[in-house]
Amino acid sequence: MRADMGKVLVERPRLGSRDGSRPKKGYRKRLQKAFDSGDPLPVREGMKVRCGRGKHFNEHLGPLRRFLNSNVGRPWDKIYSEICKHVDRGNVVQKHILTHLFGYVIRDVILIDGQPCIGEPGYWYGDPLRESNRRDQWYVCPKSGLLRRTRHVLRSSRKKSPPPQRRVTLNNTQLCLELNGQWELVTVASLPAPGYGGSRYDVVRKRTVHSSPDSVARDLYGADVYATARRPLAKTELRSLPVPIDWVK
Repeated sequence: MRADMGKVLVERPRLGSRDGSRPKKGYRKRLQKAFDSGDPLPVREGMKVRCGRGKHFNEHLGPLRRFLNSNVGRPWDKIYSEICKHVDRGNVVQKHILTHLFGYVIRDVILIDGQPCIGEPGYWYGDPLRESNRRDQWYVCPKSGLLRRTRHVLRSSRKKSPPPQRRVTLNNTQLCLELNGQWELVTVASLPAPGYGGSRYDVVRKRTVHSSPDSVARDLYGADVYATARRPLAKTELRSLPVPIDWVK
């Protein structure tokens, strides 16, 4: 890492520092309105009221991202020590760089099915890093301690939620369901009451079900039931059933 990296990252005009003597938009109009109202005016006025809200940090972080890219595969402890060696943590502006560094590098990581995920307790716990909204992101491998870069997935390429189940209820025991592009007539029955034991076999889901409420069955059938029989429906049969025309291919 170059010795003057701290200066390279922060030596840029701060936002709001240019044209600081020029009143912000609408200031003269508000001032004239105050004079016309006849109300007593304040004796003193701060500079921020006239010229704006003040200056803000304007770091040049491109070199920091390139430095992290060039050090992928190295131990994170050595990389962080090298950064701290060239960044003056006694300088408020340079110390602010570490805030951006920890925003780029995720240090608390867990592996779920081999995929790096956020390990910090909170709302985002367990979310895959590759589905983060940040394109520039690195993480510390929890096994090796090496710096790795996430393989960001564009939003347009991410898996979309499946469309809602197309279902038409005929009566208490019969449904028309679209399953894998084919409409079928499905016969359903209520699940056994809790406490009476026993199990039932669902011919659509191809699994044994019990009396406990099942959110998957509710999304598929619209109620806590299971399928006892099924058969495909021909297009001639669909025309005689209350299935929307735009649902029939």
